Amino acid sequence: MMRRAVWLLLLLTWPTWGGADEREQQRPTALSVFEDRSGALGIDEVAALPEQAFRRLPERRFFREYTHSAFWFRVETVPASERDYRRWLSIGDPRLTDVAVYVPAERGWRRMQAGIVYPPEQWTVLARQPLFPVEPETKGQLFIRVAGDSLLVVEPLFWSEHELLTHRQRIAFADGLTLGIVLLVVPLSLVIGLIMRSPLLVVHAATVLGYIVLTCIVNGYLINWPALLPWTAHLRFLASVTSFAAVLTYLCVLLQVRQLPRVWVWIYGVAFTLFMLSSMWGLFVDYAVGRQAAEWVMRVVIYLLVPVTLLASWRRGLPLMWMAWAVPMLYMLQFLARYVFHADQIPWQSRQDFLSLSSTLPGVAVLTCTLITELYRSRARQRWAQAERGQRRLAARARLEATVARRTDQLDASLHARATLLSRLSQELRGPLLDIIDRARRLYAVASGDYPQRIERNAQRQLELIDELGALSDQDALPSPSLRAGSLHAFLRELAEEAELLAARQHNRFECGLGAAVPDEVLADFGRLRRVLINLLGNAAKFTHDGRIALSVDCIEHDERRVRLRFCVADTGIGVHLDDRANMQQPFIRGRNVGAIDGFGLGLDIVRQLLSSLGSALHLAEDQLPGSRFSFEVRLLLAERQDVAYGEAKP
Repeated sequence: MMRRAVWLLLLLTWPTWGGADEREQQRPTALSVFEDRSGALGIDEVAALPEQAFRRLPERRFFREYTHSAFWFRVETVPASERDYRRWLSIGDPRLTDVAVYVPAERGWRRMQAGIVYPPEQWTVLARQPLFPVEPETKGQLFIRVAGDSLLVVEPLFWSEHELLTHRQRIAFADGLTLGIVLLVVPLSLVIGLIMRSPLLVVHAATVLGYIVLTCIVNGYLINWPALLPWTAHLRFLASVTSFAAVLTYLCVLLQVRQLPRVWVWIYGVAFTLFMLSSMWGLFVDYAVGRQAAEWVMRVVIYLLVPVTLLASWRRGLPLMWMAWAVPMLYMLQFLARYVFHADQIPWQSRQDFLSLSSTLPGVAVLTCTLITELYRSRARQRWAQAERGQRRLAARARLEATVARRTDQLDASLHARATLLSRLSQELRGPLLDIIDRARRLYAVASGDYPQRIERNAQRQLELIDELGALSDQDALPSPSLRAGSLHAFLRELAEEAELLAARQHNRFECGLGAAVPDEVLADFGRLRRVLINLLGNAAKFTHDGRIALSVDCIEHDERRVRLRFCVADTGIGVHLDDRANMQQPFIRGRNVGAIDGFGLGLDIVRQLLSSLGSALHLAEDQLPGSRFSFEVRLLLAERQDVAYGEAKP
């Protein structure tokens, strides 16, 4: 990643290489300067000064920062070539705000001017860089007056038409390439940062964007909007304050200042306040003092506060990314190059390169590294999230399997306990019932009527139920149906007698209807059929008061070997609530309208299990009539006549 960043940085600096050799033949042969501390001298007074008043510049390039003085330059003109019909004089850096050129004329001096202190219509040439035409016949000395509220970078150069066009093309290409790279990388970083929710990437992109706006204002690009030229100082103030705020926010996010004690946040807030107040002082009171103070605040933040913050974050054990170390190191290298070794030959380290358009490129290179880093971290977080999700899924599966195993063990233990309980109950109940059957048989000789037969029959049926209970405890399922031949009519008569007794308990009337096509001799499991009907009739008798209970049997299909019968139990009781119909056959579920009527909600569940063993199912009529109507259908085989002799109409 670092290798790619270095190659990118070299590519971005390419537009700034070369171009110095072509200027050697265009520079004036002599350049001297006079400082007018009052800034009030005119051309006649300066031209009358003695030779000793001017200081010769051996480097033919002049720099001065934030001063109230006006500087007068005396320039020896360069002889024009034969093919030049006009030459152009460039004074220096585009950020010059007050430039005047005095050329000898027949009657005194001819004045040409440029800079934002003059209305655009008063400029000699409306150009981003102060530019003045010099006629070929102009010879001798000319004077240049320079003043302004910014850095003064003065380097007078004479250009031919062709040289000026070539120079402008090169500068336009370099600036266009720089702006193209910035406008490509910065919006892309902003969009990706917003999508990825990366505060570091968003703030870094905003920092580069604010800086490029500031450099465009400083380098005279407002010339494209002449109406904004009088507001250059105000726009520069807003851009510099916004850019510095973005830089501080970027450093706070990068160095995780919010994770440090709160005093660090206050320190950065005080630094921003001092910078803003200094910039306001420079805008409204004294530009020299205010801008120098603002630069000192910026230097203290970058070269002192940032390394100290990095050490504080490191000592606190915060997880810092590699760029949190790289950015302060780059600032320290910049400090050494500028103020210790004075390495002006390094790109962007000379004073005239400060706030140049190409000085944005290192920030773009670092922004590209931030973008690559955030993409890599995003992929790493995605892989970590996938691994974490996989581990959680495995852990959840393990917990589920452990829970299932535990519940299975509990269920096995519960089933074993139930089987043990059922076995004990069946064993305990058999003894008294056998004694009841024996006593009933002894009553045959002395009792009148059929009461002994009824006692014996009911006790025998109860004994069969207990036997089934014992079988259920051994097999945990109902035993297979036991089919035998018998009289269905006699079975229904006995069932009707018991149903009349059940109905009479709550003053109900019982009715029994038998279809004409219902056969008599059938093969059926009379025991289970009886239990189904008794449960349904018992429920009807329980939930009906002073009403009617009816049992009907109809033949709906008949052939030579088998018959299909429909049994229906109807009542005029409280019925089944509409919201309870879906769960009415579940165990331990009681209707919400049963009130204080006793019960456990097991009757219909027993009926459902018994009918399932008979190959049938229970249905509830969905009508608006009062009460409830339960029905089911069973298929029975017709019994041969010789088989009926072995069975009776009792279960």
